[in-house]
Amino acid sequence: MALTTARELFLHELSDTLSAENIVLEMLGTLQQETGNSEVKAALKHHETETKGQISTLAKVFTMLGEEPEETTCHAAVGLKKEHQALKDENPSPLVLEIGNLAGAAKTEHYEMASYIGLIQMARDLGETEVADLLKESLDQEKEMARTVESLAKQVGKEAKAEAKEQSDSSSG
Repeated sequence: MALTTARELFLHELSDTLSAENIVLEMLGTLQQETGNSEVKAALKHHETETKGQISTLAKVFTMLGEEPEETTCHAAVGLKKEHQALKDENPSPLVLEIGNLAGAAKTEHYEMASYIGLIQMARDLGETEVADLLKESLDQEKEMARTVESLAKQVGKEAKAEAKEQSDSSSG
């Protein structure tokens, strides 16, 4: 399909974001299974619920616009999923996997934030203020999850630092 108008691009980007959210939803389940950290698991579970809501919001946006989502695959989200698999293929220790997964979650949240920022601007440019307001709710959730992931990564990083010091102390003693 040729994209010749701003509305067509907006609809395409909405479809791409819907694809991304569905891929992220699948990844959140995997990450919950992989983590041994109860706080990380709780944050992922909470964001899984939010992501389901974001998918519903995107469906509502399409209804408000009188449109159907196009069949598309978000290649960026697929790439993030492939990065996760590449990390697992390296057979990391549980702590290294935890750190890597949190880094991947941060990348994902920032990608999603950028997507929603673009969508909100396009909606406003097209005069779709109600749509922009709905998308802003999803953006706010993504921003909050990014802050949560950053905080959890710092916590897990401290655990890794303590573990490394412990190993260093035991090997030099």
